[in-house]
Amino acid sequence: MQLTTLTLTSLLAALAAAAPGTPVQERQATPTVYARFYPDAGCHGDWVDDTVFAQSQTGCYNNGITSPYNSTFFSGNTLTCTLRIYSLPNCPVNQGNYFDLQPGVDNCFAQKVGSAQFINC
Repeated sequence: MQLTTLTLTSLLAALAAAAPGTPVQERQATPTVYARFYPDAGCHGDWVDDTVFAQSQTGCYNNGITSPYNSTFFSGNTLTCTLRIYSLPNCPVNQGNYFDLQPGVDNCFAQKVGSAQFINC
């Protein structure tokens, strides 16, 4: 009886190790950066909204934040590609301002986030 229980336990452990990750584990493995939006120009005080940029997104991501804000703090940056942040929607190449958020960098930026896209991936 004990041999059967031990064999069954070992078999279940081996199957669990070979099974694919859960959806939560897969999402956690996706490189991301967390953005908090602040009403002042220095990322101080109470933030008004937030979002997560997941590196698995392709193309241009338009920011849907409607709360008034003047700065954005990026943190928890596990990206492996550069995230280009545009001040205007639709990732315009020759209009408005943009800055590049490098992988691993956590920082405050005093610019609107109208849209963003991953580059150098």
